[in-house]
Amino acid sequence: MAEETELTLDEALEVAVRAHRAGDDAVAEALYQRILAVAPDHGSALTLYGLFQHGRGRHREALGLMRRAVEIEPEDSGLHLNIGNVLFEIDRPDLAVQAYEEAIRLDPRSVAARNNLGVTLRAVKLPDAAEAEYREAIAIDPAYRDTWDNLGRLLASRGRITEAIACHAKALELEPANAGTRRVLVAAYAATGEKTKAIAILRDWLRDEPASPAARHLMAAMSGDNVPDRASDQYVASLFDGFAGSFDHKLARLDYRAPALIAEAVAASHPPQAKDLDILDIGCGTGLCGPALRPYARHLVGIDLSPKMLERAAQRSCYDHLETAELTAFLQRQAQAFDLVVSADTLCYFGRLDAVFSAAAAALRPGGRFIFSVEKSADLDDFTLHGHGRYSHKQAYVVRALEEAGLRTDTLHDAALRMERGAPVEGLIIEAALSGGARKSSSTG
Repeated sequence: MAEETELTLDEALEVAVRAHRAGDDAVAEALYQRILAVAPDHGSALTLYGLFQHGRGRHREALGLMRRAVEIEPEDSGLHLNIGNVLFEIDRPDLAVQAYEEAIRLDPRSVAARNNLGVTLRAVKLPDAAEAEYREAIAIDPAYRDTWDNLGRLLASRGRITEAIACHAKALELEPANAGTRRVLVAAYAATGEKTKAIAILRDWLRDEPASPAARHLMAAMSGDNVPDRASDQYVASLFDGFAGSFDHKLARLDYRAPALIAEAVAASHPPQAKDLDILDIGCGTGLCGPALRPYARHLVGIDLSPKMLERAAQRSCYDHLETAELTAFLQRQAQAFDLVVSADTLCYFGRLDAVFSAAAAALRPGGRFIFSVEKSADLDDFTLHGHGRYSHKQAYVVRALEEAGLRTDTLHDAALRMERGAPVEGLIIEAALSGGARKSSSTG
């Protein structure tokens, strides 16, 4: 019989790390816990277990472990960097800034800390300070591609598109097959009308990834060939799964107003104290509409194509039920199930609206309402697919499609939905009701 060999703590930690990297969470967690039970002040174990917890969305547990590690090794710049990352994830950018600044104090050449500080400063709307940190990081290590992309996004948001293109081009030079960089560079070229350059990038992308939903969707937008009636499920799900971790911060930087505008429209039509409505939030994302809808809801349901976005929505504890679903198919299964259906910044991934409007009408009870936003188009066509991957709609088409679906437009007004590349994205906020119900006072903007 073979003699059992006891592992040292460092050997056990090495096994835990291997299990962690291999995705064997149960083994990794058990080993981290056993190591810390024996040696509660083992700095490396605390740090690695904290990173494990962070990677699984247990951010507060991660923060506690990492802060214990800092007590043991206060001069470790990397620990402060990790703490900053966790604080950013739990929506405490103010504290994240402090953690990153401490990491930089301990290691002034930490490019990762400067890059992440730049991201966080942008989130708290200090763009000049963010730009300075990005440029300092690039001066230290010009090969750190993330900083080039982040600087490009910041410059684009301030309307400095030509400078942004140069940054994204440098990032693409450093990693030629990076899909995220390809995407933002295509959008930047679209903004400057340089379609030939955008299409060249897309051809390279499709050569490397022929089945890429993003490359195929954007090629249709840029070339005008085979423009789909709506973005594919695969495109939307992959896009928002990729955004989920930083979605709310990104939107805050863009002065994103669609959920607040939808909430205002709901408030104008419904008394919040009643809490007697069955409400469906289609394309709920991270649940930004949830807190505003909850006071009106007897039962609040959210659906989205992105499971990772729904994980974030669940953390708000506003919804009674969340489900991964394509919204038209879901609505078609909900005959007269809801008093109110809302959609904030979701129908911009649909070109033709007929099917979704008919499905929404069928899901409403008598007297029910559909409140939603679309991006407004100045083109002659009913809808237009743009280089950023979203659709805009002609106002007359939206009203006509509602009428054909049996929905009456009660209120419609213009609104700036967000800022993009230094300019407002113009949209429409529309409240519709089943035809034949009592008419509310109308207004147009």
